Amino acid sequence: MAILGDTVYVATIDSYLVALDAKTGAVRWRTHVAENKEGYAITQAPLAINGKIITGTGGGEAGLRGILDAYDAKTGKRLWRLWTVPAAGEPGVETWSGDSWKTGGATTWNAGSYDPESNTLYWGTGQPAPDWNGDGRLGDNLYSCSLLAVDADTGKMKWYFQYSPHETHDWDSAEPPILFDASINGKPRKLVAMANRNAFYYVLDRVTGEFLVGVPFAKQTWAKGLDAKGRPIPVDNVEPSSQGTLVYPAITGAVNWSSPSYSPVTGLVYVDTREMGAYYFKGHPTIEPANPADTGGGGGQRTLSGDDAYNAIRALEATTGKLKWQFKMSGGDTWTGVLSTAGGLVFSADGVGNFFALDAETGKPLWDVQVGAGIRASPMTYAVDGKQYVAAAAGNSLFVFGLP
Repeated sequence: MAILGDTVYVATIDSYLVALDAKTGAVRWRTHVAENKEGYAITQAPLAINGKIITGTGGGEAGLRGILDAYDAKTGKRLWRLWTVPAAGEPGVETWSGDSWKTGGATTWNAGSYDPESNTLYWGTGQPAPDWNGDGRLGDNLYSCSLLAVDADTGKMKWYFQYSPHETHDWDSAEPPILFDASINGKPRKLVAMANRNAFYYVLDRVTGEFLVGVPFAKQTWAKGLDAKGRPIPVDNVEPSSQGTLVYPAITGAVNWSSPSYSPVTGLVYVDTREMGAYYFKGHPTIEPANPADTGGGGGQRTLSGDDAYNAIRALEATTGKLKWQFKMSGGDTWTGVLSTAGGLVFSADGVGNFFALDAETGKPLWDVQVGAGIRASPMTYAVDGKQYVAAAAGNSLFVFGLP
């Protein structure tokens, strides 16, 4: 959820945005964002900024076009809408063959970031549809698998950067963007970084969208590297096939929706990284909108398992992506975000409910507790009357720890 003033904002799985009185829970307004029967579903927390509530939607697998909306925080009135797949006659539609843009996907199902200084939203988009067969949507398929820089007042796109053109492995680029300021080659820069599902870590100039850095941070077998503008140089024979094609990373990616964390104290980005490959199977080249039996256009994948598949908290140098340390986890696949603090700690959890703290500089484990269930959210920290707490939701319980 999001909080602005004395109002709590929550989005629902059937695509409504609801404003609640923070003290009583009374409904102040309720706005219909999109048609759930068409496949639209809101799976994220809204983003509350200056007088506006921003939300995207999921549902790209159902064959729809992604949207990003702004609503008046007091009334619920829609202020603007940005379509993430261009329509006929609009710039970028030429990157979709035929009428494939009509079912293009590129949804905005995870929360973005906001820079109040420039009044700019930074929002990642999902994969094009259908997922595992690009034969019917030839071209780069803008603006799927991209980062969009959007004017928060107007909804106009300032720039975009596409991480994975014509993507066919369901590697969304909806991961949380990290905004930070640092020097690169001796020049102060306003930067935006993303540890991408496709296993590359990227750093862009957040004012211009210029590509600055792109390096793998997990095992990947689909690209030889990135060119000078950040466009991937694909390897031959990595497309999904009828018999299955083994590719790293798996469909869940080297990272997914859970939040990374940046520490200005250490200059490091901390990422819950997944090491796993999968056999990808080719589906059919068209998609029937809002048909549950046709979700994603058929096809799919079968992940590898065993000792070679694991999660690790990895500390990356924010400006270069260079690995400084990793803390390898056991105990199943984890979907926990990462929290770093000014006190030099990194908090996260493994897949079986071991909640832990690491030394932010070295990755050395310092403390852990078994909470009895997986933590499918980021830990958070806050203070009341000068005492600091760290909280984590596990299963149906909330665990709160106080510093001595």
